Amino acid sequence: MYDIVIKNGMVADGVTDNLNRADVVIMGDKIATVAPNVSEGLAKKVVDATDMVVAPGFVDVHSHSDYYLLIDPRAESKLLQGVTTDVGGNCGYSAAPMSGALRERRIKDYQTQFGIDVSWSNLEEYFESLSRKGHGINYAALLGYNTIRGSVLGENNSQPDADSMKKLKAAVAEGLDQGAVGMSVGVVYPPACFASEDEFAQVFSVVGGRDKVFATHIRSEGPGLLESLTEVVNVARRSCARLQVSHLKTAGKANWNKLDRAFEILEGAMGEGMKVMADRYPYLASNTGLQVVLPDRAFDGGKEALLKRLGNSADREAFSRDIITNHPEAEYWETVMVSQVVNPKNRDLEGLTVAQGAQLRKKSPHDFVFDLLAEEDAYVEAIFFCMSEDNLDRILKKPYVMVGSDAGARALTGPLAIGKPHPRTYGTFPTFLQKYVREKKQISIPEAVKKTSSMAARFFGLVGRGEITPGSFADIVIFDPATVGDNSTYTAPIAPPSGIQNVFVNGRLAVENGRLAGELAGQVITN
Repeated sequence: MYDIVIKNGMVADGVTDNLNRADVVIMGDKIATVAPNVSEGLAKKVVDATDMVVAPGFVDVHSHSDYYLLIDPRAESKLLQGVTTDVGGNCGYSAAPMSGALRERRIKDYQTQFGIDVSWSNLEEYFESLSRKGHGINYAALLGYNTIRGSVLGENNSQPDADSMKKLKAAVAEGLDQGAVGMSVGVVYPPACFASEDEFAQVFSVVGGRDKVFATHIRSEGPGLLESLTEVVNVARRSCARLQVSHLKTAGKANWNKLDRAFEILEGAMGEGMKVMADRYPYLASNTGLQVVLPDRAFDGGKEALLKRLGNSADREAFSRDIITNHPEAEYWETVMVSQVVNPKNRDLEGLTVAQGAQLRKKSPHDFVFDLLAEEDAYVEAIFFCMSEDNLDRILKKPYVMVGSDAGARALTGPLAIGKPHPRTYGTFPTFLQKYVREKKQISIPEAVKKTSSMAARFFGLVGRGEITPGSFADIVIFDPATVGDNSTYTAPIAPPSGIQNVFVNGRLAVENGRLAGELAGQVITN
């Protein structure tokens, strides 16, 4: 007897360029057979996929679910859009490893905000915490270099001496030994913004020595885009690590014309034989902390030092000058939206642009930003409308660009259904299929499936994932190509997508008829 037979679907296997009508047989947590005309009488359960595409469960190559899975393990926003595997720990921020003052602060912050008991220090202990609670999707971890550097050196503008360098390398080696699939760094964020190319090359040689991935949010995606891409290519070349450029973009209209040169830098590295990939979400707005508009020096010394500077008139004047230099456009603050705050008195600002919020509070935009950051303990989620649709189309069509949401696993209700999160949180993969496959017809279904599954699984070494082939794990999504799409907007983002019919994680039904089926079938993936 078979456990499950998926009948009459059009199979996009993530391997070939074909879309073939076939049945998929699941036994336990694996795919047993992919063949036409499998007998229904041999199945305990039959799923009719007529007029549907049967594809490998999507692999979200750029995720931030690390703490969210401990708040709500269902991973509802991921599963409902067909994601079965998350690669977490991106942009330099991971749940582990961490130590010292950084760990003590996280213990306090996450207990206060989310009621999470941060009991772990290293990656192995974090994995144990995840497994005890259970989780709806598979999870693979990157080590966050910002987290590691903050643990070893603190959050100061300082450079590692020989002893600190040994500690940094040892922390990376231990994390890789405990199953991390690579390392991430957010060069734009503290404390990694204080690090040099030489420091990255030395530390990431530990990653390269094991042929693992170095994923990076580069130092600048706008005015310094080309220099920043050159920097990370140099780091990858010197360290021999695989390079993953996170959410490749040209931010700011003045920088849209740099895309060809950006491609040349990446493709030149590939021409040298380097292993280079990138990811992108199918939206024209980014999402990060509002404090990213501040200069690097604002963060020297950590959060308490930043809060002190935000209360100092001389520092505020200096920050204003920096902001005007980097963003001289008169309309800039009309393109930045407050998406989530913690302080209840500021909830009325969620969904407003900085320009609108400043008017509401009767302040200048700069004073509004500085005061809001001070009131919100130095962190405010914001959405930045800054990108070109033509460039987005060209980026997503590149054969080395995968799809990643840059979002954590949220929910439709409860503590993870707050604020105005970026719509990519609920709709990245349906949007990609809707816009680029069905509407624009720029990418075929088999190619789109590869970009959302097998390319990521192979690059990150997720063995047995991302394919509809016998012997692979039964991570499967069934979607309707005629209706798949996103229902989230920037002002009303918390909505399920359309057209994602069924999702299986490790052979167990996780989504049925577009709704959670209640199974927590995810596994921690290590390599």
